[in-house]
Amino acid sequence: MNKDYILRSENLSKQFSLDAGFFAKKDNKVFAVNDISFGIERGKTYGLVGESGCGKTTTARMLVRMYKADSGKILYKENPEAEEKNIQDFNKAELRNYREKIKYVFQDPARSLNPRKTVYDILTASYRYSSLWQGKEEALQRATELMQEVGLNQADLDRRPSEFSGGQRQRISIARALIMRPQLVFCDEVVSALDATVQSQILNLLIDIKEKHKISYLFIAHDLRVSCWFCDTIGVMYRGMLVEEAPAANLYKEARHPYTKMLFADSSNIENKGEVKKVLENLHACPFAHRCPKATDLCRESIPDWNDCGDGHKVRCHFA
Repeated sequence: MNKDYILRSENLSKQFSLDAGFFAKKDNKVFAVNDISFGIERGKTYGLVGESGCGKTTTARMLVRMYKADSGKILYKENPEAEEKNIQDFNKAELRNYREKIKYVFQDPARSLNPRKTVYDILTASYRYSSLWQGKEEALQRATELMQEVGLNQADLDRRPSEFSGGQRQRISIARALIMRPQLVFCDEVVSALDATVQSQILNLLIDIKEKHKISYLFIAHDLRVSCWFCDTIGVMYRGMLVEEAPAANLYKEARHPYTKMLFADSSNIENKGEVKKVLENLHACPFAHRCPKATDLCRESIPDWNDCGDGHKVRCHFA
């Protein structure tokens, strides 16, 4: 393996019980993530793209161990010279150290920011109990620097989230992630709730931060066009499975999977449009066969192989 991956998954899978309660059926499950393997290169951005319900966020939450994977490995490499370690085997101290280096920015800052706390308290809540804490004076200086870096100012530290716009709250969320000096930041639909102008401002801010701090991103989104502009590599996900992966700069011209082409064309204009169905049993066929206009019996009977098309382009389709 020649690439320097800061984090990668091998054959990652996750199931959830479909029902809850005393009378729930024991084996009634949703197969949310199915055999996912991909890697995030150090200093680069990997885009995980697909419609709502395809398993993007579940995958990300397994990578930070908010959810425990049912099978597979999550391999973390702290620096280029270090050996890869499976975070599934981490003890409490190792997991705490890992979570200081991997931070998460959520889709809705109005829900992820405590409305009762000031911005300063929000920024320093986890920082205060980390191995990086050096006292209140340093924390104030660090918080001030980050507020300025994300386009706000020191006076805003004494305000509460309700006093800011949606875009400003997202800037605060980004500052909260950065205060721990992370190596990798997960951006989970961070611009989907913002208007186009504010979207571009936040994306440009993230690019500036990436270049300044030399960090990596996992960028989770449903907008394939925005992702191709922002990311280095794109993984297209459908019904818990990766169906295509390619360099972002080439995917628009060279997309091979019918689902990827549909996302580029805008699914609202697709004649054969349908719902993203829950996966209630282990997949035994192409996950997109029920919506694909070119599907044959072969597609409905077997899972396509993960075919390498060269130049970092892979696709899971019998006829790609």
